[in-house]
Parts: sequence; C-alpha cells; structure tokens
Amino acid sequence: MSRFETRPAPSVLLVGDARMAFPVAKALNRAGVQVFAGVSVSSNYLEWSRHLAGSFRHPPLEPGTDEALPVILDWLDRRGGVTAIQPVSEAGSRLMSRHRSAFQARGRLIMPEPETVAACMNKTGLFRLCERLDVALAPFRRVASLAEARAAARALGFPVIVKPSVVDAELFRRKALIVPDEPTLAARMPVWPDIHPELIVQRYVSGPRHSVIFSADRGRLLGAVEIRAARTHEHDGTGYTTYGVTVAPTPRVRDGVERLVEALDYSSTGCAQFVVDPRTGDLTFMEINPRVSLARIAEHAGLPHSVWGLELALGRQVEGWADPWSARTGVRYVWTKGDLNLLMTRVADGAIGPGEAVGKLAQIGLDAATCVHAIFDPLDPAPALGVYANRWIKRWRTHPEYEPAWAKARFPKALAAHDLDRRAA
Repeated sequence: MSRFETRPAPSVLLVGDARMAFPVAKALNRAGVQVFAGVSVSSNYLEWSRHLAGSFRHPPLEPGTDEALPVILDWLDRRGGVTAIQPVSEAGSRLMSRHRSAFQARGRLIMPEPETVAACMNKTGLFRLCERLDVALAPFRRVASLAEARAAARALGFPVIVKPSVVDAELFRRKALIVPDEPTLAARMPVWPDIHPELIVQRYVSGPRHSVIFSADRGRLLGAVEIRAARTHEHDGTGYTTYGVTVAPTPRVRDGVERLVEALDYSSTGCAQFVVDPRTGDLTFMEINPRVSLARIAEHAGLPHSVWGLELALGRQVEGWADPWSARTGVRYVWTKGDLNLLMTRVADGAIGPGEAVGKLAQIGLDAATCVHAIFDPLDPAPALGVYANRWIKRWRTHPEYEPAWAKARFPKALAAHDLDRRAA
C-alpha cells in the first residue's frame, strides 16, 4: 500500500549524480511518490530507471561549480516546484547548501538544518565536539603550513593520516593521505596545497571503516544500521565502499552516534563514519556526512530512511523503531564496477600478478552473484546495462536526441523539457 495517498501524489526532485540515487528513487516510488531527477553525463544512467517519473539534463555538478544551478531552477519554475528536493551526492549537497534559499522557495528540503550541515562540514569543529562528548577519537592536530604538518606528524608518531578540515574537499586528488613515515610524507605532500587554509594531522588507526546510516528527529535517533566496509575503490582503504556488510552495532560506535545526534539536534538522514581496528578494538570517529549514503544496503537491512527523510521534511511525526539499532545484520553489498576498476588499475600498475588477479576476479564474480548491488536491480536493469556499455555509447550521450526508445515513449513531456534544458545550458 502507498505510504503517501494524497492527490496529487507528492513529488521529489533528486539532485546529484550518485549511486545513492537509485535506492532512494525506488523506495520513494514504491511509497507512491513521483520521483524526478536532474542528470548529467556522470549520472550512472539514472535517467533510464523505471522508478523515475521524468528527468532532465544539466551540466555536471562537479567540480563544485554552479553551472547546473540555473538549469535546475528553471526546470523547477516551469514545473511549478515539487513537494520536496533531496541531494543524493556530495556535490548535490554542496550545491543545495550554497543556494539553500533558492531551493527552499521551490520545495521542502530533505536535508538537515543549515546549522547542522555547517557543523558536520567543519571537521575541526566536529572533532572538538567529539572531545567534549567523550566520543572515541584518535589524537589530532590542526596545521596551517608544511612545517606544522611535519612537526605534528613527528609529535603524534607515525603512521598518521592527513585530511582536509572541510568534509568533501580533496587533498592531492585523494580524500586523505595515509602516511607511514616521514620520507613518505615528504613525497606525498611536497608542497602545501594552497586551496586548504588548514589541514588535520591525526594518528592513524588501521582497520575497516564502519559507516552508520541513520535517521533522526530533533536529536532523537529513529533507526540506524552499521556497515563494515571490507573493500573500497582505493587500495589503501580510503575511498568509496565496494564491498560491505551490516553488522551488530559496535558499543562505542553506537554510543558515539547517539551522543553526536543528540548534541547536534540532528533531523533528517545522515551517515556517521568510524574506523575500527578488529585486532585491538581501537577506534576513532571520522566524520558525519549530512546526506543519504549507502542507501541500497541500508534499505535492504530494513531501514526505511528514504521515506522517513521525506516524512520529516513534510513535518510528519515519525515514530521510528523501539530499538533504533534493530536493523538486519549480515546483509552484504557490492559495487562491482568499483571493484573491477581497482583491479584493472592494480594490474596495469604491476602491483598484482596474473595469479592474484584471477583469484580477485573470481571473488568479485562470486560477490556479484550473491550480494545486494549498488546499481543493478533485476526489476530495473536498464541503468546497470548503460553503465557497463558506457564505453561504447557514451559519445552519443551528449546529444539531445540520445535516449532509449522505451523512455521516449514513457516520458515524452519530461524528455521534451530535458531537451529544452540542454539548449538552455
């Protein structure tokens, strides 16, 4: 039965090209919501999903420009707005945060309050909050120069991790630098990156990343699921999860999430991340992403955070679970394309020999056959087919006339607007 039985049906615009958009679109569509999406050439063929009521094209949101903004706002204005608007990527979240009032004038926002978003994006401030709340946190230092970074690393003791003080900013094209010793620090960070007024140097805790996907209402945790990342798309464990499994909550992780959610008076969906060393039990807080993340595995674990996010944005009362940590454990997730890309890169670099490559390929194949997928859905296969055929069809994707025939038949009005948006861009 539809969760939203109003007439006309509520409508949601998804902003951002990311894998997280697919399960959000599916969950909302199954709840009786009309789901629309702005897409670019980086959209993982979201425009082909059967769960969309329509789509339009805009310039890419990366690398953090506002080129897509007038196209998105024009689509909203010509349509007369939507019920709600949700960012489903880092770039989408940044765009909506920069222009919050413009989006707010055209629909409810499925994202935390601006003060909460600002607090989560300020990693230094969030670390200070962790210290006040006694949330598990490895020792760290703020640095503003190359000399300070080297001195901090020596004082903390190697290995260390160097990361931006602002969430989602990159450091030498990486999310963070893991540094085992001083010569490696000099090699990986030969100069101070001018785009960063400040960096964080922190004692490195080894182990897999534990992501907690949660929904909350004014500081009250509604539901949460903890996911251990066994593999990522970077060989050193940084980057995006390519294989993960839902696990029973780690006590200190659970405690930290509950304290932070309450202190931030958090409302909406989010993702808190920790690193947990399985050998020693040592752990440290990493960050909170104030947006949806790893939605596919969270939804399969029973957390209806896509629907809850919309209900919270509409001002509805959400009861949540009696035990917020009662999600299903043992649910496995895989992003096969990320695994394959890393394997090909490692083989090309000579880091992996033929025998090891065959073994890893076999494991990737086994996981692909037995896990929940980031994009592939047997009832909605077209986007995944597009992703894997992208090498051959991507040159047509920049043409306004490019769209599958079945999509033209289903969404003629939306695709007409789609083409107008491309000319406007």
